[in-house]
Parts: sequence; C-alpha cells; structure tokens
Amino acid sequence: MKDIITTRHPLLAIGAVVLLAAMPVAQAQEASDRTEEGTAAAAAVPTTAPRPFEELDQNADGAISKDEAAVDPPLAQMFGTLDKDADGRLSPDEYAVYMQGTP
Repeated sequence: MKDIITTRHPLLAIGAVVLLAAMPVAQAQEASDRTEEGTAAAAAVPTTAPRPFEELDQNADGAISKDEAAVDPPLAQMFGTLDKDADGRLSPDEYAVYMQGTP
C-alpha cells in the first residue's frame, strides 16, 4: 500500500507528511494561547480589595507612611506615583486615587 501512495500520488504523500509535521506546532501554539489568556485573566482580577485609609494609618496621624503602606504590596509598589507632593506620606486625597484605581 505504501508503494501505491508514493508512486501514484506523490503529492498526497507529501501533504500527509506536512500535516503530521505541523500538528505539534499548532498544538503548542494553542497551549501557549491558553496560558497567556489565563495569565491575563489572573492579572486583571484584583487579589484583594483596598483597605480603608483608617486601617492603614496605624498611628492615626492622618497620613499613610511608606512603612504603613508596606502591609499592602500593590499600594507599596505604587506609593511613589500616588505621593503627588513627594512628602513620603499619602494624604486621604492621594489614597483616594488608589482606591479608585486611577493613579
């Protein structure tokens, strides 16, 4: 049977080889796409809701210091961007921007 395919229909044999060779590549791409979609979806979902200002302002001085912000990793990461007056503290207004999700 092998001789019939290769002798009478060489293009069929070549096409079959190309299809078989392409299958693992297509499957790998699909797996990669699923992984990227899953990663994007996970990144889009917040892990926790922002904490109330009063909870983060441990010493009740009316501002959140860098040390106080450290208990909230996303806040700590954005601290420099949120601290518009660069005084090393987040005022209630500066923290409100973080609560809204728009630095």
